[in-house]
Amino acid sequence: MKKSKWIAMLVGGAMICSLAACGGQSSSAPASTAAPTEKTADTTAAEAGDTTEAADAAAEDKGEGKGYVIGFSNSYNGNTYRQAMEGYLKEAAEELQKTGEVSEVIFAESNQNNSTQVQQIENFILQGVDAIIIDPGSATALNGAIQEASDAGIPCIIINDGPVSSEAELCYQINFDTIAQMGYLTEYVCEAIGGKGNIIELRGTAGSEFDNIAHEGVLKVLEKYPDIKVVAEIYTDWTGSKAQSELASVLPTLDKVDGVVTQGGDSYAAVQAFQSAGLDLPIIGGDNRGYFLKWWANEAPEGYDTVSVSSNPWDGATGLYVAVDILDGMDVPKEMIHPFGIVTKDEVKDYADVADEAICCPTFDRDWVRENLYK
Repeated sequence: MKKSKWIAMLVGGAMICSLAACGGQSSSAPASTAAPTEKTADTTAAEAGDTTEAADAAAEDKGEGKGYVIGFSNSYNGNTYRQAMEGYLKEAAEELQKTGEVSEVIFAESNQNNSTQVQQIENFILQGVDAIIIDPGSATALNGAIQEASDAGIPCIIINDGPVSSEAELCYQINFDTIAQMGYLTEYVCEAIGGKGNIIELRGTAGSEFDNIAHEGVLKVLEKYPDIKVVAEIYTDWTGSKAQSELASVLPTLDKVDGVVTQGGDSYAAVQAFQSAGLDLPIIGGDNRGYFLKWWANEAPEGYDTVSVSSNPWDGATGLYVAVDILDGMDVPKEMIHPFGIVTKDEVKDYADVADEAICCPTFDRDWVRENLYK
């Protein structure tokens, strides 16, 4: 994607950095973004059933004119990106609670277990929530549960790790142009290393549709660079700790690495892994995380030429705004594309003092969602 097109997509948005829980390992979101009436569903099917009383109580409130009850099923929240996404959703929930449009958002996290996520969605259906926002762990495994929700008149809004292949009438999808996102990053790295050499591809979670499409975006660009060889593909779950551990095992087996392409959450971990191994630093694609941007701005070798790209965790808030608009009867398209964020070498100086756990991407507002995604 050309930068001029990206800038056009950002009309009405401001580039800020979201803060998520420290280190990417905690499942809690920032206290300042927690919705006052938020309930968190546990990850096992039996424990997920414990949320029934909370949802029933919220449903009674709705009957008294206190707003919609929304379920949120997150396939994973063990990294800073997912925690930021939940934080933005909670901020939007606070806003809509004040207006009376939302009574409650109930959170469930399935820890990358598709069966558990199916059970959580089915529990939301039994509880009678008004809509379900889903960050899916699979493109296909949730289709039956999504169809059940649709048959029950409950819209499902897919965010972040879609698309899913469901053809349910009430399935709405908010996706990133992941091929463009990863293509932009990959082409930049390929050009920066002179169009030839060895690269490592850091992938996300095996089996997730986002990872599959991101990988496709990488491969499409590499077709233009026959002299570039992928010498290792490593799944990191988009976490720095796993990336460092895996790279520590792989790097001693490789002769030379010229570049690293990453989907996000592990760029600075790649820097640390090469430094710890005493190896020359390759061109590492950035991920808009504070750790990496601070290093790039303050410590990277002079003239270090890369680019930083990330999906935008504000899609958590987008999902809630879309859910309420659907319930209010607005004309919402079944498929929407959410913009991603880019930081260039000319802009990185602006992030020299950003917080370590920040994810630097644009944020928007409800009007922006309606004006830009409902076209």
